[in-house]
Amino acid sequence: MVYLDGVRTDLRWEQLIAQTYLDRIGLSAHAHYATPQIYFDRNQEKGRPFAYHVFGTAIVEVTLDGLRGTYRFDSIKVTHDAGASLHPAIDRGQVEGGAVQGLGWLTLEEILSDAQGRLLTDTLTDYKIPDLYFAPEVHVHFLEQAENPEGLFHSKAIGEPPFLYGIAGYFALLKAMQHFRPEVKMDFAAPLTPEKVLMALYAEA
Repeated sequence: MVYLDGVRTDLRWEQLIAQTYLDRIGLSAHAHYATPQIYFDRNQEKGRPFAYHVFGTAIVEVTLDGLRGTYRFDSIKVTHDAGASLHPAIDRGQVEGGAVQGLGWLTLEEILSDAQGRLLTDTLTDYKIPDLYFAPEVHVHFLEQAENPEGLFHSKAIGEPPFLYGIAGYFALLKAMQHFRPEVKMDFAAPLTPEKVLMALYAEA
């Protein structure tokens, strides 16, 4: 039997859910966590705007085809500070996804506009995003004994920070290019698309 507001009802669970749906009754609960002891004085430009920082590092292996300018990310090895992980399997998926998205951000996702400011890369035909074939082998290790006393259940952020591990992929690719043409100065140009790689590899020294 199911109890509704402390009253026993003869409705089965499936019937009760169906009835609440038809009556447009929400069955979810929402809450917001207000981080304690954070403040910032804009006039003095002083304060404590963050409760904690997230730390991590990544090592990326890349294979570069110097004749065609194409490349392949072979693996990315990440150590991430998740505090006391709320759910290691879910957090691992967040790190893996964020790292691959970061690699795409710095090597594929180029935004181009014409002279009038009209966006030229407005479809998936023109705007390239990382897919399964682009994704390298990902290894994730969580920093041990790193509980965060100021986070929920001593955890730390896991959604956005791993995105920045893509920066390691950019510089791994840049190092491979410099090894192929050490006499050429490689300018910073993100995202480092295959077209940019090819043009840089065969630029005049």
